[in-house]
Amino acid sequence: MNKNIILTLLALVAMAGQAQVKCHIEGKFVDNKWGDEVVICKRGTDLRVNDAPEWHQKAVNGHFECDIETDVPEMYEVIPYKQYVETSSYYYGWFIVENGTVRIEIFGDKAPKIESTGDEGRLHQAMDSVAGVRFCNEMERIDRELEEHKEKYFKPEFLSLMQIAKNLDRDSLPKAYVDSVEHVMDYYYDNERESYTDEGWQLFQRANSLSRLSYPFRAEYYEQHPMLWAYYHVLQSIEMLRYANVYQNFDATPHEQMVALYESKLCNLYKGHPVHGQITTALTALRFQPGKPYIDYDIRNTDGQLVPISSLIHGKVALIDLWASWCGPCRRHSKAMIPVYEKYKDKGFTVVAIARERKREDMENAARKDGYPWTSLLELNDENGVWRKNGAGNAGGAMYLIDRDGTILSTSTDAEELEPIIKKALNID
Repeated sequence: MNKNIILTLLALVAMAGQAQVKCHIEGKFVDNKWGDEVVICKRGTDLRVNDAPEWHQKAVNGHFECDIETDVPEMYEVIPYKQYVETSSYYYGWFIVENGTVRIEIFGDKAPKIESTGDEGRLHQAMDSVAGVRFCNEMERIDRELEEHKEKYFKPEFLSLMQIAKNLDRDSLPKAYVDSVEHVMDYYYDNERESYTDEGWQLFQRANSLSRLSYPFRAEYYEQHPMLWAYYHVLQSIEMLRYANVYQNFDATPHEQMVALYESKLCNLYKGHPVHGQITTALTALRFQPGKPYIDYDIRNTDGQLVPISSLIHGKVALIDLWASWCGPCRRHSKAMIPVYEKYKDKGFTVVAIARERKREDMENAARKDGYPWTSLLELNDENGVWRKNGAGNAGGAMYLIDRDGTILSTSTDAEELEPIIKKALNID
């Protein structure tokens, strides 16, 4: 029997409850640059809003270990905690929790090295050995080069801004100053080329070129060697496609190929695995666009009761404002909507704001500081999966303008773009 079919059958047996997944994790810090603690959690977990003590593993003499039991094989990630806390970027590693042992080595200047004795892990390691020679080794070298020689590859004004932003205390500094810093940060995010020196930009473009080449290679490999890893790669492609209209010169083709592979072939394998539901939800949100119906989902109202979002917006032109106290751009977009809201709130327009937080007081303090005239609802610790259902992933937020009949009118976050659409929907000349 084909090995891939055998693996699929084994996975189905586990998912049917006839066997429980038991995975042993063994790890070590190769150097002590990033302390002695890692976080091991499900892929996609955002530690800014969702954390648990049992995910944290302390190393003794540089070594750590733990056991994870799940109902089905799933993707997890390991994060050096000190690096996550102290830097704007960090090296993380993915692995499948499955029957077997996963061995992890944590480095200070590159992604963790992960080896698994499980069937899925060995399949992926075989693919990675080929991809490494063709693409990944060079991409990792470029990443290290950019990180270790920032002064050479990034413009000094950008590095200075990043240092200021890293230490930006939004609550104690003057609002005008905070806004000005965040405005310049937005400029650099929208114009990546301006961050780099000429030499740095060439390196960055080289890495991008290798990344683009790696996608069709992986898609072809997954088609010939189906594995659970492929489904999480599809999720990653869907997340990337959210930015197709945001970043300049974004190449959507390789990510669209991964989605097409899933819809044509992979959707028929690993039936019953929860990753299929995650992909379906992500694809639905990805295809949010004007003219399409908005989705329904539960959110806690101000009384703490779970209610469908449709009950809060029915019959009104409504702006769904997903935001967070820790997201500067979200708060700027929200504040810009205040005069628009005041102008049309008595004419059938409303704002339903939902804050993604770890603590209620963070939302309350930010809302009070920014002066929002509307009430914010709370998505605490991602309890209802609101961001995932809206395709926002681990982003700070998003906006959806919804017509009275539930149709999406706009996904813009720009108040100047939204106001004329609101006026038209309200039949105001």
